[in-house]
Amino acid sequence: MKRALQILAGGAILLVILAIFLGPYAWVVASSFKQQFAIFRDLKPITLATFFPSEPTLANFIHLFENRGLGRALLNSAIVSSCQVAGTLALCSLAAYGLTRIPFKGSRVVFALVLMTFLLPIESLMVPLYIHVTGLGLADTLVGVFIPWIASPFGLFMLRQAFEEIPRELDEAARIDGAGHFRIFWSIILPNVRTPLATLALVTFLFSWNAFLWPLVILHSPRNHVIQLAIAQSVSIAQLPNWGETFAGATVATVPLIVLFLFLQRYFVRGIALTGVKG
Repeated sequence: MKRALQILAGGAILLVILAIFLGPYAWVVASSFKQQFAIFRDLKPITLATFFPSEPTLANFIHLFENRGLGRALLNSAIVSSCQVAGTLALCSLAAYGLTRIPFKGSRVVFALVLMTFLLPIESLMVPLYIHVTGLGLADTLVGVFIPWIASPFGLFMLRQAFEEIPRELDEAARIDGAGHFRIFWSIILPNVRTPLATLALVTFLFSWNAFLWPLVILHSPRNHVIQLAIAQSVSIAQLPNWGETFAGATVATVPLIVLFLFLQRYFVRGIALTGVKG
C-alpha cells in the first residue's frame, strides 16, 4: 500500500511538472488555430476550449506564408543554421585537435584565453562585430549572420574534452602505419567523437535558429529576414498585433527544433553528460 502511494505521488508530481512546462506551449499551439477574438474569449476562465480550439482554422498560417514571407524566412534560417553548424564543427574540431594532439608552448594559455570569451556578453560584441562585418561587405547578407559565430568557445571546450578521452596509443599505432595528422584526425579521432559532434551540432543549430538580436542588427532587407525576425515583423506591422498569426509563426518555428531534438536527443544527453568528465 505504501509503495502504491509513493508511485501515485511521484506520478502526480511528474504530471504537475509536465503541465508547467508544456501548458504554455500547448496554449500557443492551440491559439495559432484560432481567430483573434477566440483567443481572448477562451483565455478566462481556463477550460478545455483554451487548449482545444472549438472552431480550428488555418487562416493564420495561410496569411503568414502568403503575405508575410514566412516560407522564405524559414529557408533563410535553415541556410544560416546549417552553415553555422558546418562551420562550427569544422573549425572547432580542427582547433581541438591542435590543442590536444600537437603539443606547443602556451597551448593551455590559448585555451584559457578562448574560454575567457564566455565572460563577454553578446550585447557588448554587437558594435565591433557590426563594424567588422560591414567592412567585409557582408552586411545584410546571410553569410554575415552566421560567420561571426562559427568560432564557438563552447564548441572548442566540448570537443577538447572529448579528444582528451581518446587514448594516445591509437595515434601512435596510426603513425607506425605511416598516417599523418590529417589521416589520424579524419580516420581515428572523428569516428570516436560522434556523440560530442552530434551534441555540438544540435546546440549550435538551436543557438542559430533562435538568434534574434544579431540578425536584427545586421539584416535590413525583408527578403533576407530569418524566422525570428519574420515573426517579430508580423507583430509590429499592424497597429493591433494579430496574436493568432504570432502564435502560428512561433508554432511553425518550433517544429524543426522539435524534430531535430527527437532525432538527436540520445546524443545530446550523452554528450552533455560526458562534457565535464575530464579537465
